[in-house]
Amino acid sequence: PVNSSSPGHALAGRYVPITLDQARAAKESAKALLATLPGLVGVGITKIGEEYALKVNLRASLPAGVSTPERIGDVQVCVEVVGRITKRG
Repeated sequence: PVNSSSPGHALAGRYVPITLDQARAAKESAKALLATLPGLVGVGITKIGEEYALKVNLRASLPAGVSTPERIGDVQVCVEVVGRITKRG
């Protein structure tokens, strides 16, 4: 799900997309903020259009009443149920 109203940054009146460095900084915050989220498999970085976003991977849908933030700082948060992660080998 992509939020087309993603603000990026406004710099001198023009749109500046979220950078990889901004997403990396937000990822560190996200790992701490979301550590207790039920079924959390991992937190990564993805690209939506021209800007970077955080991707929260879950084993299963979140229980009723539990949610993730839409943004961490200015960085959009996308959630995907990826199921169980297993080691290939």
